[in-house]
Amino acid sequence: MQSEQVIHQMTPVEDWKCHAKAMSMYFVEPEELSTQPRYNTALSTHDRVAELAESLAAEVIVARYFGLPYSIDDSCFKRAADVGAGLEVRWTRYDSGQLIVYPHDRDDDIAILVTGRSGKGFVIAGWMPVKVARRSRYKHGTQESWWVPQDRLAPIETLGSSVYANRIS
Repeated sequence: MQSEQVIHQMTPVEDWKCHAKAMSMYFVEPEELSTQPRYNTALSTHDRVAELAESLAAEVIVARYFGLPYSIDDSCFKRAADVGAGLEVRWTRYDSGQLIVYPHDRDDDIAILVTGRSGKGFVIAGWMPVKVARRSRYKHGTQESWWVPQDRLAPIETLGSSVYANRIS
């Protein structure tokens, strides 16, 4: 069962805040950003900043969906969940993109996939526990990661009533 395709928008001010934060992250803590595996090494500096800004926007969208307090200024660089008590937000610009989980992700977290772009809007595609996403059937053939198709994700509206609901607050 797929999630209903609800399009979530950011305001222009929120977009610029995400972009400014992404730029500052490269200036203030570039060593933190370099610890994450980067498979798309062909991105220019500007494209990397834009990609990070879109990822931050996806976190805002998920926090807003669940009514959770969130500030883009509190980025944890994978030391803690992106949102709530255990929500790891993944973003892709591709409408049919997949949820990607990495070895450094925490087993107890819930991975949430957000698709879309600033200006066009974002869709929360669904969720899956990180430990479930690490099944061998999702293992990428050439990367140390797991890729989960959207049709395997649980609808976002089911997370609050699941056994994983405590990962939200």
